[in-house]
Amino acid sequence: MIQTSDDAEAEIALIVSAAAVPMTIVDYTPIMERFAGCTVEEIKSLLSEESEFLACLRLPRILASSQEWLDLYGSPLAQDAPDLPDREFSPERYPDLARSMIEQITAPFEGVSFIVREHLAPTVAGDVVVRSHWKAAQLGGIINYSRIVIVDLDVTDLRAAQRSLTDAVEAKDRLVATIAHELRNPVTSMMGFTSILDNDWDTLDEASRREMAALTATQASDVALLLEDLLAAAAGPTVPVSDDALELDEVLACVDLEGFTRSVRPGVIVWGDQLRIRQIVRNLVSNARRYGGPNRALHVEVHQDQVRVSVHDDGPGLAAGLAGRLFEPLATGGASGSLGLGLSVSRQLARAMGGDLGFDRRAGWTVFELVLRRTGWASSAPVDDPSSLSTVGT
Repeated sequence: MIQTSDDAEAEIALIVSAAAVPMTIVDYTPIMERFAGCTVEEIKSLLSEESEFLACLRLPRILASSQEWLDLYGSPLAQDAPDLPDREFSPERYPDLARSMIEQITAPFEGVSFIVREHLAPTVAGDVVVRSHWKAAQLGGIINYSRIVIVDLDVTDLRAAQRSLTDAVEAKDRLVATIAHELRNPVTSMMGFTSILDNDWDTLDEASRREMAALTATQASDVALLLEDLLAAAAGPTVPVSDDALELDEVLACVDLEGFTRSVRPGVIVWGDQLRIRQIVRNLVSNARRYGGPNRALHVEVHQDQVRVSVHDDGPGLAAGLAGRLFEPLATGGASGSLGLGLSVSRQLARAMGGDLGFDRRAGWTVFELVLRRTGWASSAPVDDPSSLSTVGT
């Protein structure tokens, strides 16, 4: 607590000592004396010189400070005090604080009695965001600038929380907009095809009906995959998965691999959840179709304790800067309508089953590799060279 001499200042000190916030009471009379007869514009012009600005920061006479204020800024009476002018303060480093201080210095010449501002400020603990309340006392409508109360509150954590909340709201809005876009296209197509089939069934030939039905089924599959990703993302790290012994070639037989060269060893048994394995592979296949080149392949490599299912394409690869955040939620390659959940969810599911999902770029090929735990071979599996691969279709 800073010591004061006269009875009035002793009473001020007593009041401030009871404060539970960083509070100081200062006398701005020296400021008013220094710039007596100057206009506000002349004062601002003088304060544009850094030496004058720093000198003015030392002019207000401190009448009393609470312990919280001293904890925040240090004692200005201590030789090693980190008070503002001695902290290598510069308006360039703390522009908002500089503007706030100039506003306070010119307040007596503009008849201002109350100022509230936020700015970055140097404190004992380092730079923090401060909400500063500057209030001059009034008696009978006359402003007394010899008794100015300043309360500075550290709002760094509050502002960080607000930024996080704002970011979360903006991310939610982007997600909702993208989901609507992703759903609108296939739903519109399905509505169009089913409407044609319903109204013109008798006038359509068999080939046209089959083509429209197939296209409708494809669009419905895309919608189902999107919904599966959303549900898995909403479940978070606790997404439920089964741990069953599965014949991998039977699981993959339910995935649409049209346009892919496939090399799969029949009869290999893996541990996992068949629905989740299909979801992962469908995501990888969908990615290759959306972003990849014309040549695409799915390979299965059998190792002693694991099986690696890799999806290859010869497209241009990832956009610059995307590889490092490829498996983060909402990471996309910039394609319109891409939700950016598929790879994040797929890795989450793979790890939930005790496996993993990785990415590599090999000799001009983009490769996504799903690792699953292997348990053995089905009794019907061929016995010749069980580690080899067999091409089962194109």
